[in-house]
Amino acid sequence: MRRPLLLAVALLLVLLTSGCSVPPAAVSGVGLDENGELVGYVYVCRHHIDGMALYAADGDVHGSWGAVEPVTGLATWSLSGPSAGWRVETRLTDLDPQREYTLYGGTDDNSWSAKGVTFRLDALASTDPGQVTYWSGEIDRRGEVNAVASVEEFTRDACDLVD
Repeated sequence: MRRPLLLAVALLLVLLTSGCSVPPAAVSGVGLDENGELVGYVYVCRHHIDGMALYAADGDVHGSWGAVEPVTGLATWSLSGPSAGWRVETRLTDLDPQREYTLYGGTDDNSWSAKGVTFRLDALASTDPGQVTYWSGEIDRRGEVNAVASVEEFTRDACDLVD
């Protein structure tokens, strides 16, 4: 098993089995490109992030990616294919448009994380290419409330969510 895949599994286990969480250093986002393909976003506010994983509520990993170099600042990559600066560790599986998925990231040593974004493909379909969907920090009666913003707004506001 490759090291980044171990990272994804370890991050999932931490999330699913403990009351404690890895402190956030970044915020995850997701969007669509002009061809309707999924794009991952991560904005690192402090420290760094080494990899990202896409998983469902049952803990199944549906894709994982390792950064070639630790990410600081903004990084984007295609979830469906190769991207400069990223290794595909687990290829993106076929996703159910009505199922919830979470994009989450962390460091190889589990010292820092990227706050996850939970989304459904059918909800993303109403966004424009280049828009970023990310967790707003709000929770309502249905669960986490996402924000949809431009990349500029995402990078401007993201660090408010990790402080």
